[in-house]
Amino acid sequence: MRSPMVRGVVGSVVVALASLVTSVVPASSWVAALPITGDLRQSLPGRMVGLTFMVAGLGLMAWAWLTVGKRVIAGERLPLLRMTACWSAPLLLAPPLFSRDAWSYAAQGALVAEGYNPYDVGPGVLSGHIIEAVDPMWMQTPAPYGPLPLAYGGLVAHLTMDPYVLMLAHRLLAVLGIVLIAWAVPRLASACRVDPAFATWLVVLNPMLITHGIGAAHNDVLMLGLASSAFALALTGRWGTAAVVAGVAAAVKLPGGLVVIAIAAVMSPLAGRVLRFASLVIAGAVSVLTLVTIGALTGVGSGWLGALDVPGLVRSPFSIANLIGMAASGVLGWLGEDTAAAQALQIVRLVGMVAALGLIAWLSLRSSIHYAARAVGVALLAVVVLGPSAHDWYFLWCLPFLAVARPGRRLTTIITAVSLIFTIAAPLNSSLRGATIPILTTTALVIAMALTLLSHLRTLQPARKVPVTAA
Repeated sequence: MRSPMVRGVVGSVVVALASLVTSVVPASSWVAALPITGDLRQSLPGRMVGLTFMVAGLGLMAWAWLTVGKRVIAGERLPLLRMTACWSAPLLLAPPLFSRDAWSYAAQGALVAEGYNPYDVGPGVLSGHIIEAVDPMWMQTPAPYGPLPLAYGGLVAHLTMDPYVLMLAHRLLAVLGIVLIAWAVPRLASACRVDPAFATWLVVLNPMLITHGIGAAHNDVLMLGLASSAFALALTGRWGTAAVVAGVAAAVKLPGGLVVIAIAAVMSPLAGRVLRFASLVIAGAVSVLTLVTIGALTGVGSGWLGALDVPGLVRSPFSIANLIGMAASGVLGWLGEDTAAAQALQIVRLVGMVAALGLIAWLSLRSSIHYAARAVGVALLAVVVLGPSAHDWYFLWCLPFLAVARPGRRLTTIITAVSLIFTIAAPLNSSLRGATIPILTTTALVIAMALTLLSHLRTLQPARKVPVTAA
């Protein structure tokens, strides 16, 4: 498998086949009834076999990606979008990878179709096949997503209540998101004087985007595609359209609206803080009006704003606020301060969000058009690491913006390393289901694979700057 195209396709096929064993699926689905993989998924040794193949397939994809990156940085022109399509195709019909969120999307769409308000009740009010694979943690919680994916899910649920078909319908939204990213990133790169081929390799062909986006069918990818497109539209002078698209991105997930930072910078590239603030207010108002209008037109409303704390139920180690809060809570509990220990995590999370909002405000008023991409990337990264919850795929939020922000060798290496680690280690998210020995065994396998791939990073060079061209 000397060709990275073939290597990536083989890796993706292996991942898709392994998902038939490792992924959580409804007990009534066709996946659970398959003769060989269905038997393997019933036992711990069988799941370990599937998990081993899963890590191997992800390793092949990551290896192919690094190989392509070296050739792109060396100046070779490769069919990157065709590679993206070929590496993604085997995952289109596979069960969701690494996460059960797609089953929650399906159930929330069914809630809309059945006349329930998904911002008031959770999937637990439903019964039957539609909730068989929903994570018990989210069974009684309202939906923290915007009105757009819920309305879309409701429309599809009017046609069928098959959870697998509904999951595939939401995967189509992820495919649309990647198409939008593939359209926007080269245009942003050209405007920011970064080689479009390099940016396309770093973002669009990234196995983290392919596996967490299409494989896991997260709606974050649609949010990201809309936000990237909004920035690209603003650079062509259509900032009004861009602000509307930013509002549509926020109607998927709220952080997508932060792209108004870049839109405001485009509207007033040489202005002082007063005019920049005015531009920010105008772009923000258009985006908010778009968001509210979508909620009203779809009939879903804006009740999701009250459910934004739902993801915070997961104490993710990727959030700095969570780590500090849990450490403070543990120390206070050890000292016997039980009341303070119970409040410590919430207080630290609040401080983290205030710090993130303060940084966003500073970036909004101080970032020039030349650093607009970096400002949006840093703002989204701040929301991830300082917010109440952070999952590994949340780091995709800042990827397109940092990749076109004239990254040098250090930033390129960091982005590549994070992408490799979150690709290879993704199966540890949910596949092991609490089994201690398999967790240790698979962690060792993941570390060995990741270290082998990370050893190739020293050959990566900075992104080559290119002349400014029209987006």
